[in-house]
Amino acid sequence: MIIKTPGPWTYRAYPSDTKGGDFGPLAPFVEIWRRKCPGPGKFPAWNDFDLMDFDGWWGQVSLAEIHSDPFDIKWVLWGTLITDWWGTDYTGKMISDIPAVKDVWENYERDYLLRLLREHLIGYVSGTLAPQGRKNYYIYGVDLPLEKNGEITHVMSAYQLCEPEDAFLPPDAPIFKM
Repeated sequence: MIIKTPGPWTYRAYPSDTKGGDFGPLAPFVEIWRRKCPGPGKFPAWNDFDLMDFDGWWGQVSLAEIHSDPFDIKWVLWGTLITDWWGTDYTGKMISDIPAVKDVWENYERDYLLRLLREHLIGYVSGTLAPQGRKNYYIYGVDLPLEKNGEITHVMSAYQLCEPEDAFLPPDAPIFKM
C-alpha cells in the first residue's frame, strides 16, 4: 500500500515498549536493540553492541550521531547494502550538508527526529528514494534511539528494500504520523 504524503517518506512513531513482533520483518533487529535496553524507558548505548550482534543485518544498518545547536545528525555508519540502494555513502556526512536531502531534512525529517527523541519513541519510516534520483526504490526501516548517561546520543536504523505493495506496516496506530 502506498500512502501519499507531502514528502517522499512517511514517518511513524511508536511507544518504546512496542513489541518487536509488531515490526514484522524488522522484528529481529528491534529485538537485538531491546535485549540491550538496561530497563523500562531506557535505551542502550552504542558501546553496548558488538559487531556480531548484527549478523544477518550487516549492510542494512546506519548509525546517526545526534548534534545539537543547531539540531543535526552525522552518519558515523552507513551500511554497504544501503549505500547500493541510495546510490551514495553517507558515512561521515551531516544530513544538512547533503544537497539531495537538505529539503527533506528541513521540512520533514528534522521535526520527526526531534519528536522521536524528545518523547523516547521508536520510529518507523517508509517511502521512495526519489530525492536521491531513485524513485523506483521503495524502502522501509526502523529508527531506534541510543543513549549514554540518560542523554540520547545516536539513532540506529535498519532498512529493507521492497516493492511498494509488499511494504510492511506495523499493525497498531502510531502515536504520530508525518
